[in-house]
Amino acid sequence: MTVQPPAPIKDEFLLYNQLYSSGAIAAVRCSLPTAALVNKTAMLRYATAFVACLDRAWAPVITRAGFDFVPPSAVFSSPPGTRTACGTMEKDVYGMYCQNNRGIYFNWPEYVVEGSFGQRDAEQWVQWLIGHEYGHHVQALTGILDQYDERYWAAKGAAKQLEESRSEMQAHCFAAAFFGANRDTFRIRGTRLDHYGHPGYDRHDADMVNFDRWMRKAFTARGPAGCNTWAAPAGSVTGV
Repeated sequence: MTVQPPAPIKDEFLLYNQLYSSGAIAAVRCSLPTAALVNKTAMLRYATAFVACLDRAWAPVITRAGFDFVPPSAVFSSPPGTRTACGTMEKDVYGMYCQNNRGIYFNWPEYVVEGSFGQRDAEQWVQWLIGHEYGHHVQALTGILDQYDERYWAAKGAAKQLEESRSEMQAHCFAAAFFGANRDTFRIRGTRLDHYGHPGYDRHDADMVNFDRWMRKAFTARGPAGCNTWAAPAGSVTGV
């Protein structure tokens, strides 16, 4: 008698991913460059060093979840118009993760220190951008990104926008979880604690209510347990 394999579980990697129960992200020591973020060389060096911190923090979590850990291939300079392995970098896009080559593309001119925009502000912005794009890398390593692609391309109109919101909110959430686990490493206290290293957002803006809720949950959990945006009500994942 032929034994039929069990039918695949619908959205298994989105809804029931072992990542969600893989525990806290590691607290790591990060050695980051101190050079002023005023040019391409300094920006890429800082972003690359920060990725190394993320690698050390996320690798144990990915492994415990039963997946192979592979670091991103590189951080690439990508001002608007740059041709990437996933198409041309568009205007007003600050960063992008490309699954085709596991690359993080960084529109670094947007973060150059100038005028009232100081070094500390630039560092925080770069950390959060790279942390977010790394969140997409985590999705890629754990099967989430592939299943998201399936759902996104099968959806139409507003449903597509919802799928994108779930993916983007989860990447934000993964970044917040990293910072929660590494609040001592990055001295996240005072006003930095209020923003979790994410300057520029108005926490009282109605559009940011969902964002704030997911960030607080992830920061407190210090791991991906609080980041299952795929199982949440539709109205709770919009507004980023």
